[in-house]
Amino acid sequence: MKSIKPPGVIEYIGEAAHELLTLQSRGKILAVVSQAAYLLNEKGELFWLGTENVPMHRRGIRLSGLFPRLSVEAPYAIKDQHLIFGPRTALDFSAARIWETPPLPPGAILPVADLPQRLRAVSDILDDLPVPAGFGGLIPDLLIIVQSKITSHPRHIQTGIQAHAWPAVKEIATACLAHDFPKITDQACFLAGLGEGLTPSGDDFIGGLLFCRKILQNSYGNILNLEFPNLTDFFEKTRNSTNIISYAFLKDHAEGWGFEPLHQFASAFLSGKTDRRLQPIADDLIHIGHSTGWDLLTGFLTGILLAFDA
Repeated sequence: MKSIKPPGVIEYIGEAAHELLTLQSRGKILAVVSQAAYLLNEKGELFWLGTENVPMHRRGIRLSGLFPRLSVEAPYAIKDQHLIFGPRTALDFSAARIWETPPLPPGAILPVADLPQRLRAVSDILDDLPVPAGFGGLIPDLLIIVQSKITSHPRHIQTGIQAHAWPAVKEIATACLAHDFPKITDQACFLAGLGEGLTPSGDDFIGGLLFCRKILQNSYGNILNLEFPNLTDFFEKTRNSTNIISYAFLKDHAEGWGFEPLHQFASAFLSGKTDRRLQPIADDLIHIGHSTGWDLLTGFLTGILLAFDA
């Protein structure tokens, strides 16, 4: 008879997830994928349990060791510093460390005038990365826009979701250069919910852009005016265009909260790290999900266009 292996141990809890692990809190499992389970509490707030391979996030809980077998719609409860799933699975988080969203290094960022050249230089690391997924294949064409060689047709052959998304992405990129904020969010509405999976490519691209906008705003607020007057309307319009999980990520990105590799990339990019230092960070970022990392990267690089002609 095979012995039953004990469940893994919770090592890290994101700062937002920690706030939700309150006494007597309970909820249900919203979705289960290969390396994570997404949980929804009674107030409709989202967090998740992931394996050691899932990058940290303020909503994340990292489990080392054996990941429990969990089912969608199954209940969970919090009791005595344990996350409990049914009668057999109780995950102890009493010794877990709190993971906080990493800030940009103070005083280490480049002058805003250097960011256009910094963006052009990113093309040097792309050839060393795996074949792009999702919106990642659009990055070379976005760099053409950076070079002010805007054409009606993309330079690279696009198929599937890239071809479908390119008209809106191109309009968003040119609107970023013009600081036409209403146009950015209007075009973003066409991308909301576009793609497959728990976080569709369109949502992740928009999220990467809004994340970048928030980071630029925090870093260069005395130089850049990046207040989007209709951002609240945008979220109201897109609420029903995507799922609960992706919508939560989208709003987090707009507040400057993302996966750890996205924060690391932003820090390395804005502080002028060499290609040798930036390339492995970009590699970690693009390996989030099937295409999520590539989509976030594409959105982030598009967002840098907001810093042009500052």
